[in-house]
Amino acid sequence: MSAMPPAAFCEKHPLWYRLIVLFIITAGVYLAFRYLLVIFIPFIIAYLIMRMLFPVIWFLRHRWRFPGWLAYGGTLTVFFGTVFGAVLVLIWQFWKQLKLFLQNFPVYRQEFLQLYDKQTGYLCGCFDRWMSLPAGSAQEYLSRWTSGVIAGSSAKLSEHAGNLLTFCFSGTARFLTVILIIVVSMIALCGDMQVVHRIYRKSSFYPVVHRVAVTLKQSGLAYLKSQGIILMIIWIVCSVSLTLIHNPYSILIGCGIAVFDTFPVLGSGMILVPWAVCAAFGQNYYVAVILMIAFILCVVVRDLLEAHMMGNNMGLLPFFMTAALYGGVCLFGVWGILLGPFGVILIRSIYQQIV
Repeated sequence: MSAMPPAAFCEKHPLWYRLIVLFIITAGVYLAFRYLLVIFIPFIIAYLIMRMLFPVIWFLRHRWRFPGWLAYGGTLTVFFGTVFGAVLVLIWQFWKQLKLFLQNFPVYRQEFLQLYDKQTGYLCGCFDRWMSLPAGSAQEYLSRWTSGVIAGSSAKLSEHAGNLLTFCFSGTARFLTVILIIVVSMIALCGDMQVVHRIYRKSSFYPVVHRVAVTLKQSGLAYLKSQGIILMIIWIVCSVSLTLIHNPYSILIGCGIAVFDTFPVLGSGMILVPWAVCAAFGQNYYVAVILMIAFILCVVVRDLLEAHMMGNNMGLLPFFMTAALYGGVCLFGVWGILLGPFGVILIRSIYQQIV
């Protein structure tokens, strides 16, 4: 029996053909993200930053008649200086607040243990009465179980402390290496940007890659750009608001709220609103008002910027966005918050060009 030609199979089984193509594209995108993205991400970031800076360089060279070396060098110097200064200030604030937290950790631990003993004692007492058990039975069992968990966790932490320290050092070294490669690549692109564009346009893959790139620019890159800007603005809003209520960990907590706000449906309100309600019940109305204003600002910033920067280009309903985020986190960890939705958009863009 002769094999069915591919064209005949496509006509006879269009659904199977679409499923096979979708499976191959999905597998290719996953493998690329898993094994190739780490290799190419420094060069991609360098190229995107240079594309962002290129209009400034073009303006300096053609409008103000700056020499090429001065236009490129001045733009990169200002860019690197601004980024480096901002990162230094941010790291200093992070370290100061983290150091304060570690210093106050014994106090927080004691307060938590007192609250834990009080609440568990009440709940265990209710359980004993409900189940007709001797007084203190549930509390004794819970104490033994908690002691076992703490002992096991401490043993595992001591066992893997060396590996954890090695991972931290190696991770820091890899991060600094990536930053160095990005800087070197940006400097190298100063003279090669137009040459790279000419080679890219003459390539035989240019038509297909260009169509996919245009689709990604309208959806995937718009998502990454908008989410990055929104995250930074919400981080600033939350950090300033927490500073106004004299919270010593404003930057750390503000960063956590901004990351939590990236998840659809949940948002910053899951943290700020209960916090404001608790403050209002405690008659701390100033804190409650500041937190509610911060929540309103976060909602307004997200709604306005997403509508302005993305519009309807994403084409992903909140349900599918949540699924993409969850799948991305399961597959790629924290970076899945960005890679999950971007991967879905990339798969859809390639699929639309093939089928």
